[in-house]
Amino acid sequence: MTSDISYKFDAKSFCDNLRETKPPYQCPFEDCGKIYKSWSGIHFHMLHYDHDNPDSGSSTPAMSSNKKTVSGANRKRGKFCKKRSPTPPDSKLNSHRETLTYEQAQRLVEIDINGKLRRINIYEPLKIVLKSEYKQELVDSQEEKVVSVSKGTSASKKKSLTAGNVKKSPSPIKLPEPQFKVIDDYVKPAKKHVKQAGFFRYIEKTAEELDEEVEYDMDDQDAAWLKTINTTRKRENLTGVSAATFEFIMDRFEKEAHFQSQTNGEAPEPAIDEDAVCSICMDGECQNSNVILFCDVCNLAVHQECYGVPYIPEGQWLCRRCIQSPSCPVDCCLCPNKGGAFKQTDDGRWGHVMCAIWIPEVVFANTVFLEPIDGIKNIPAARWKLSCYICKQKGVGACIQCHKTNCYTAFHVTCAQQAGLYMKVESVKSAVPTSPSGLAIKKTAFCDLHTPTDMKGSSMVANSESETDVKTAQEKSRLKMRKARKILAEKRNAVPVVSIPIIPEKRLQAISKKVKTSKKESLLQRLLAYWTLKRQSRNGVPLVRRLQSNHAAKPQDLPHPPIGDQESTAANAQLKYWKRLRQDLEKARLLVELIRKREKLKKEQLRLHSAIVDLTLTPFRKFLQKVLDEIKEVDTSSVFAVPVDIKEVPDYLDYIQSPIDLQTIQEKVNVDEYANFAEFEADILLMIRNCMTYNNKDTPFYKSALRMSDQVGCF
Repeated sequence: MTSDISYKFDAKSFCDNLRETKPPYQCPFEDCGKIYKSWSGIHFHMLHYDHDNPDSGSSTPAMSSNKKTVSGANRKRGKFCKKRSPTPPDSKLNSHRETLTYEQAQRLVEIDINGKLRRINIYEPLKIVLKSEYKQELVDSQEEKVVSVSKGTSASKKKSLTAGNVKKSPSPIKLPEPQFKVIDDYVKPAKKHVKQAGFFRYIEKTAEELDEEVEYDMDDQDAAWLKTINTTRKRENLTGVSAATFEFIMDRFEKEAHFQSQTNGEAPEPAIDEDAVCSICMDGECQNSNVILFCDVCNLAVHQECYGVPYIPEGQWLCRRCIQSPSCPVDCCLCPNKGGAFKQTDDGRWGHVMCAIWIPEVVFANTVFLEPIDGIKNIPAARWKLSCYICKQKGVGACIQCHKTNCYTAFHVTCAQQAGLYMKVESVKSAVPTSPSGLAIKKTAFCDLHTPTDMKGSSMVANSESETDVKTAQEKSRLKMRKARKILAEKRNAVPVVSIPIIPEKRLQAISKKVKTSKKESLLQRLLAYWTLKRQSRNGVPLVRRLQSNHAAKPQDLPHPPIGDQESTAANAQLKYWKRLRQDLEKARLLVELIRKREKLKKEQLRLHSAIVDLTLTPFRKFLQKVLDEIKEVDTSSVFAVPVDIKEVPDYLDYIQSPIDLQTIQEKVNVDEYANFAEFEADILLMIRNCMTYNNKDTPFYKSALRMSDQVGCF
C-alpha cells in the first residue's frame, strides 16, 4: 500500500492543494498520521520525511518538540481529520486557482492533463513521443520500481518519490520502413513497355481536321428537347434520334453557318469607330501607355487605366463580360441602365466600373486590375432609397448627390453620364501625411442647375440676378433631363439585334445525305428552327467553343473563302484598296496631330525662353510691367486707358499742362524711359491728379480717380 502511494503520490501538488483548506493538516499516509497546525509544517514534513523507511533517522523538526502531544492526540483527532479531505473539490480549485498575468498569457498555455493543470511555454519546443515508446517507458519504470522496492534501499525510494514527475528522455524517432508482400499467383505481362528515346509531343489539329470532327456537346436543354422529339416520333412509329446524331447535325449547322459568314464577307465583329471615346471617362485622348482598347465581341471602348488592363494582350481582347457571360446579358446592381464597361462584384453580381468609381462606399479589391468590385454591403440604406431626378426611378440602384451646398438632388452615375452632367475626377494634394504618393483623388459632380459655367466653379443659377433667369435655367434643365430620360428608356427597352447566318439549301441537302434516319427532312427543319432559336437566345454567339474565339477574330485572320468569278475578285481587291487608303489617311491624321502638339510645345518653350531672357536682361522693366498690369485691372471702366480726345474736350489743355494716361505710361515702359520707380510713381499720381483737377466731384470720372488713388496706394 505504501509503495503504491509513494509511486503515484505527488507531495508538491498535495501541499499546493492544502493551501485552499484550513488547519489542522494530517499526513495522508496511514502509517504516519501526523497532524500539523500550519501549512509550512506539513509542507516540510511531506518533502523531507521518508515514509517508506521511518527508522532511517530522518525526522521533521516541527514534530520533534511536540511528538508526545501529537501521538497522544492522534486517536482523539483521528475522526475529525479523516472526515476532512486534504484535496479541495474541483469547483473550488477552479474558482480560486492562480490566474495568469497578461505577460504570462502571451507565452503560456494551460492544459488539464489527468486532472492536473500544466503550463506549456509556446516558445519552447515539445518533444514528440510515440505511443508505443510511451507504453514501453511505463513498463520499464514499473520494473525499475519493483526492483527498487524489493531491495529496500531508501535512496532509490526517495529518488523515485522526489522525481515522480520527471519524464524519461524519449528515444530518437525512426522513419517508417517500407513493407511489401509477395503475391504468389501474380502473372507478369507478356509485353514490356519500352521507353522511347524521344519526347512525347502534342501536335494540335489543323482547322481542316477539326472541321471533320464533332465538337458540339449536348447540354440539359438539348437533352430535354431531344426527349420531346423522340416521344413524338415514337407515337408516329418512327425510330428515335440518338444523341450522337443530334450532336452531328448541330455541329454541321454551326460550322456551315461559320463558313457562310466568311464566304459572304460579313465581318463577325462590329465595325470599330475610329473617333470612339472611352465609355468610362468619356475622353478620346490616348497615350502610348494608356491606349483605347476595343472588345472584339461587343466593341466596347475603354482606356487601359480606366478598365484595369496593365498590359495589352496579344491577339484578340475581350472585356470581362464577354469572357464570363458571352451569351447571357448582365445587369448592374448599382444602377438600372444596361450596357457599358462591367466588372464582377465580390458576391458574383455585376456592376459598372463608372458606378464603382463614383459611389463613395464602393472600392476595388485590386487597384491594378480594378476587380472585383468590393464594399457594396457598406452602402447605407439611405443611398438605396434615393430617387434619381433624371430617370425618375426610386429604390433601383444607388444614387449620388450634387456637391453644391444645400442641394440634395440625387442621380445615378450612368444617368448623369448620359445626361451630360458635370462630373470631374482630379488629383489633389493629400491631407493624410501617410499617403505614399502624397496625392488624393477628388471627385466632383453637380446637377444641371449647378453645373459650373467657368473654370472658377460658379454656376449659372448663382450668377443670375433675377428670378426670371432662374426660372429660365430651370426650364432648360427640365427639358434636357426629359430628353435624357427618353434616351435612357429607349436603351433599356431596346432588344439587341442578333444576326444569324442563313444556311443555303444546298448545304442542308448535303447534311441530309450524311444522316441516316426516317423522315430526316422534317427532322432537319425542326432542328434548324431549334438551332436558330438557341443562337438568338445566346445573342448570336456560336455554340461551339472553338468558333467563339474565331467569332471575334479579324477578317484578315480568318481563312479566305474560295475565289469565285472575276467580279467578286475585283470587288475584293477594290475593297482592300479602300481599306488600305483609309488606314493611310488615318496615319496621316495622327501624324498631323502629333506635329500640331509638337509645334504647340515648341511655341510654349519659346515663350518661356523669351520671358527668361527678358527677366534676366531687363528685370526693372518686367517689374514695372507687372505693376502696370495690376493698375490696369483696377481701371475697370477704362477711364485712364487712352489719352483724352482734344476734339471732344477742347479746353482740356487750358487746365492740364502735362496730360498723361496708361497708354503713354506703357510706351515709356517699353522703351525704358523710367530710370527708377519714383519717376513711374510720379506719372501715375500725375494721371490721377489731372483727372481730379479737371472733373467735378459729382462726376463718375472724379469718383474713378478717387477709387484709383485709394487702390494704387497698396502698389
